[in-house]
Amino acid sequence: MPITYGNYTKQLKLLPLVLLEEGGATCTARFGFVGTDGVFTCTEGNTFSFTPEQVSSILDATPIEGLSRRDDLSFAIYSYLVSNGLVDAGSIT
Repeated sequence: MPITYGNYTKQLKLLPLVLLEEGGATCTARFGFVGTDGVFTCTEGNTFSFTPEQVSSILDATPIEGLSRRDDLSFAIYSYLVSNGLVDAGSIT
C-alpha cells in the first residue's frame, strides 16, 4: 500500500570528481531531495568511472558563460552522463 507524504523534486548532485594519476576519474552521482529544513537527503547513489579519453572529452567541453567553475564542471559531467545513457535527462534549475 503506497503512502504519500507530499511532493518533492528529485535532485541530482554531482561531484566530487576525483581525477586519477593515470588520467582517468571517478564521479559520484547522488539522487535525493531537499527537505523543508533545507538539507539535501540522498536516496540513491552511483559512482561512475571514466577513462582518460572520456575525462578529456568532459574537460574539453566548451564552458557555459555565467556559470561558476563548479556548476560548469557539473553540467559537463551531467551532459556526458545523459548523452551516454547513464542517467536520465531532467530539468536543470
